[in-house]
Amino acid sequence: MAGAPQGGAELFFERLATSFQNAGVRQRLMIKPAGGRADRLAAAGVDVTACSYSPMLAALHRRQLAGAIAASRANVVLSWMNRATSMVPKTKVPHVARLGGFYKLKHYRSCDWLVANTRGIADYLVREGVPADRVHHQINFVPDGADGPAFDGPRHGGPVIAALGRLHTNKAFDTLIRAFSGIDEGTLWIAGDGPERGRLEALAAECGVAGRVWFPGWLDDPQSVIRGADIFVCPSRHEPFGNVIAEAMSCARPVISTRSHGGEELVEDGVNGLLVPVDDVAAMTDALAQLAGDRTLASQLAAGGRATWAASLSPEKVTADWIDFLSRVSA
Repeated sequence: MAGAPQGGAELFFERLATSFQNAGVRQRLMIKPAGGRADRLAAAGVDVTACSYSPMLAALHRRQLAGAIAASRANVVLSWMNRATSMVPKTKVPHVARLGGFYKLKHYRSCDWLVANTRGIADYLVREGVPADRVHHQINFVPDGADGPAFDGPRHGGPVIAALGRLHTNKAFDTLIRAFSGIDEGTLWIAGDGPERGRLEALAAECGVAGRVWFPGWLDDPQSVIRGADIFVCPSRHEPFGNVIAEAMSCARPVISTRSHGGEELVEDGVNGLLVPVDDVAAMTDALAQLAGDRTLASQLAAGGRATWAASLSPEKVTADWIDFLSRVSA
């Protein structure tokens, strides 16, 4: 995996590798050393080797990967996202690539199987010509968030509303700020970092809510932020899966999501969360006001989300499904 220091796909990679380790899977990781990831995985007992995955040294890294595959006597090679997948050399070992988005498939032509973390991505792969029997749908997991420390940020009366993610236009935090300005009480926490931070801070001031909107930056324990809040919102314009939605469900917090791909796959409107159209400020304001004013509904949605997590998003369930799939591939 050659991912960035931070991000949802990278976080799940760490979680899955650690869960494999706890389940007794023999594995060797070749990852780009970034953000302390190698140290965290090594501390969990995982065999980790650094590989920079530099395009300028692609031939060298392919030889490095080929040597590691042979030395480890691997049954399966699993690659994560575009760059690492494109550098995996062709060997006799089955090559599985995991996609967390609607990526260009030029990086995946040499793979034997493709794993999609949403049904929408799986359908996209088949439409693009990948044989259906070589596409596997496998959902992500998130840890149990019911217990643990709750983040203690500023509160200004009314509900605390939390949102998480990279501060990027795809995440539509601008829509959330505009919607939040339509309710009279409450505090909005937007945890994350990215290129849009300055613009979002200016927008909060323009909307007259700068004193009630707080940007704590990137936090290593996203679930602590959710546990510290009363309502969780995923306002994304594009969200292939929605790890943050699953995080909120595991923490038993009511969820408001846009009808992004991930939102529609995880949220059943009125059962385990509320769905609103993408970029619909008025609809999001109404949803915020509805949950802020109806504690019974908020509790019912939180319980519905927790039930969804227990049935299909828990580490035990998803890790067992992954191991079963990889065992079939290796056979």
